[in-house]
Amino acid sequence: MEYRNSSESYQVYDANARVVSNARGVAVDQGAFIKSVYLHLTGAVAAFAALEAAIFAFVGVASIASFIQENARLTSLILLGLCLGGPFLGRAIIGSNPSKAGQYFLLAFYAVLYAAIFLPILTFAILLTGDASLIWQAVGLTVALFVALSAAVFMTGKDFSFLRTGLAFVGLAAIILIVASFIFNFYLGTWFSVAMILFACGYILYDTSNIIHHAGPGDEVFAAIELFASLMTLFYYVLRILMAFNRR
Repeated sequence: MEYRNSSESYQVYDANARVVSNARGVAVDQGAFIKSVYLHLTGAVAAFAALEAAIFAFVGVASIASFIQENARLTSLILLGLCLGGPFLGRAIIGSNPSKAGQYFLLAFYAVLYAAIFLPILTFAILLTGDASLIWQAVGLTVALFVALSAAVFMTGKDFSFLRTGLAFVGLAAIILIVASFIFNFYLGTWFSVAMILFACGYILYDTSNIIHHAGPGDEVFAAIELFASLMTLFYYVLRILMAFNRR
């Protein structure tokens, strides 16, 4: 996404400095801004986890699995719609220049959206082993990858904005394959999951780089949304691979 702030025009930040100046010469605490981004990200992840826990507690794994199995085609169609149309719907609701409240609405919307998208895969991950062990393994691997990638960007200070065009093309290709798999009823296997993990890792590098080099105060919520989407994509396909290996 393009970061912008209505009141200030920000220059590229020095990744190794804590306090930098924007184009108007006003001192900006970059460390406080980055901290705010990751606090918002943590809040979104916590909201996602709380929603999933509440759904499983009140509805039950068996009931959810039964509904999905009895309405497999409908469930797939709903998931496809949520994956492809959910983000566009959220952006359409808040408009092109949202208020702070609108930005927080979008962050909450994404937490709910991903909770819905993840419900089937989390349900079958639990049924596969009889507990949540696979989910926790996926959480551990996802967090490890996320921390390693983030650390690489912060430690090197490298600007990964050059990845933008390539990631956009890969994302479009992935959407085409996902839609085709639904229409023609074929399975996207392990190698597709591996490719999507690499895709998500690329976006984490890109998003983190944007936070350091191109974002500024006023962009905290949008930056957190972008990171949240990339993190959840990584988590989804890590869990998908673990489930595939566990079936063998």
